[in-house]
Amino acid sequence: MNAQEFSDKDPIFLIMDASPIVMLSAIERLDWLMEPCGTIWMTDMVMEEVARDPDSGKDPRSRWLAYTRSWIAANKFRIRRVETDTYRTYQLALDGWRAQGSDPERKPNSRDLGEASIIQTLKSFRGKVLPRQTIIVLMDESDGRDALKGTRRINLDVFGTRAFVEALYAHFGIAEAEHAWQAILKVITADESKDDDDPFIVRRAI
Repeated sequence: MNAQEFSDKDPIFLIMDASPIVMLSAIERLDWLMEPCGTIWMTDMVMEEVARDPDSGKDPRSRWLAYTRSWIAANKFRIRRVETDTYRTYQLALDGWRAQGSDPERKPNSRDLGEASIIQTLKSFRGKVLPRQTIIVLMDESDGRDALKGTRRINLDVFGTRAFVEALYAHFGIAEAEHAWQAILKVITADESKDDDDPFIVRRAI
């Protein structure tokens, strides 16, 4: 990530867990992520999680993994990657696993490491965003969302995937997004509760 300070005109749309990528890949609508700002920020750990090989043939991601990888490659100049120590530590563990014969039973687990890098990621933005600037965060994972609610040094507007696609229909005029959530639920299992993923805001303590 570029270490220079952002101007107040720099939009920041940050994807902090893999779930939104997986869900929108399932209906082949990842381009919708570019609607709010034209570019997106994504942690290195999330990029690893959404593009990794499936652990087994039962992993539903295998059905749309080629689409996800192709989309990331095609949009590499519009996706800004946030580097974290979490990813570097995981890569070292993965290198050690390969050096010891790549036993599938001993493969380092990458699941949920996107959420583990939350605090690191937000710290990397501190001092670079202006006091009144807000980061729009797309995140479904409930523990991660709870962690964001405790943040007091940065402004956040937090959405889950359901709320995001609803906003695309209501505020961006994307007619196809009206029934996108129902389309997602037909393809993959997702939490249908509206209470756990309602949008919320966090404002910097003065």
